[in-house]
Amino acid sequence: MSDRLKFFRKLMSAFEGTSNPQRAVEQGFYVNLPNNPVGEITRRIELRPSSAHLLCGGIGSGKTTQLLLVQQALNELEDIKAIYVDVSLIIDISALQSGALIAIAGLELIKLLSDASKLKLREYKKTIEKIAYGNEKNTFLSGQLQELSQNIKSGVKEYDKGLLLAENNDKVEMLVQAFSNLKNVVKKEINSELVFLFDGLDRLDNSNIFEFAINDVLEIERMGAGAVLISSIVTVHSKQESILKFGGFPCYLPYLDVFENVETQKFFGDVIDVRDPENFIDADARIFLISKSGGVLRDLISLCQAAIEEAYVDGSEKITEKHANQAVVTLTRSKLVGLNDYAIKTLHKVMSEESFFPRNFMDFELLLRGHILEYKYPRQRFIVHPILAPRIESMAVSVANG
Repeated sequence: MSDRLKFFRKLMSAFEGTSNPQRAVEQGFYVNLPNNPVGEITRRIELRPSSAHLLCGGIGSGKTTQLLLVQQALNELEDIKAIYVDVSLIIDISALQSGALIAIAGLELIKLLSDASKLKLREYKKTIEKIAYGNEKNTFLSGQLQELSQNIKSGVKEYDKGLLLAENNDKVEMLVQAFSNLKNVVKKEINSELVFLFDGLDRLDNSNIFEFAINDVLEIERMGAGAVLISSIVTVHSKQESILKFGGFPCYLPYLDVFENVETQKFFGDVIDVRDPENFIDADARIFLISKSGGVLRDLISLCQAAIEEAYVDGSEKITEKHANQAVVTLTRSKLVGLNDYAIKTLHKVMSEESFFPRNFMDFELLLRGHILEYKYPRQRFIVHPILAPRIESMAVSVANG
């Protein structure tokens, strides 16, 4: 293997942090967000562990990384056990129903119980498992599928028709009682307060379904455990009354304005610096990539990695603006997929007015997918993602002309 290939593989690997935020933190690639509001959540939980908090923000704004850092900070305290769970890896979030997060939290409690306590509390353990997964064995699976299912997440493979498999379930009260009893035993065993960090719901576009998650988290708080719930940006605009249930302490992680905020520009420059300390991505390419990211951290990382790939294929030893521009073309194609005439007209209007008032599902979809970006500082405004803007201008003319 050539030294050049080894080098480019290493550089590509440095820009894979968004696929695994925990890896980015562990490898020292994390850069503190300017005016990071998540530190406030950590401090509030430190003071009152059995409290519930909402962390809202757009996809790619860095919420998962922040949640992992909250977990890390809380677990450094001797009397708090913070448990991170990516809900989207366990259930189909579009089929989320009442009690699902309590069931997931209960399954995490079972993992923390000692063998003696599992035996003593076997009825509560059995109750949670049956309500979560059901009690029907998956006998309908073929032999080949049964073998494949052994590699799927532990526990889920053994059951059918449970709360986590999108079937109706009317045993939430039993679930709550079982969770409460298990929680009390676990807290005593590990001599720590329990805090659950629920990730993976920021892609949920149905705010009515998200209401189930909100109520579950508040129920967990009522039973004496803490919780932080990741929310999509849709919730901010459509569920104000639900946000108020969190005691006035929701945390909003907005996209960062890379056009009007010098501090943000420096932050994104630092994000590249820690991954490319020898400046193989040249200065012009960096400026171009930062501006085209629109302040979406995930998009910046993806664009940098794509530009590195283009440079390798091109035979170049440096990543230039030419390679950055090719990376932008690739990402633009992916973001254009699914845009209909309504979306194009809406995006064109936002480009001319910098205002946006989401009213229907399609409006919320534009926010959720990051086609429209909302900035809070130094002034509140909406923009069309900068890699889309040039194409929207020409597409809007075509739509207007029929």
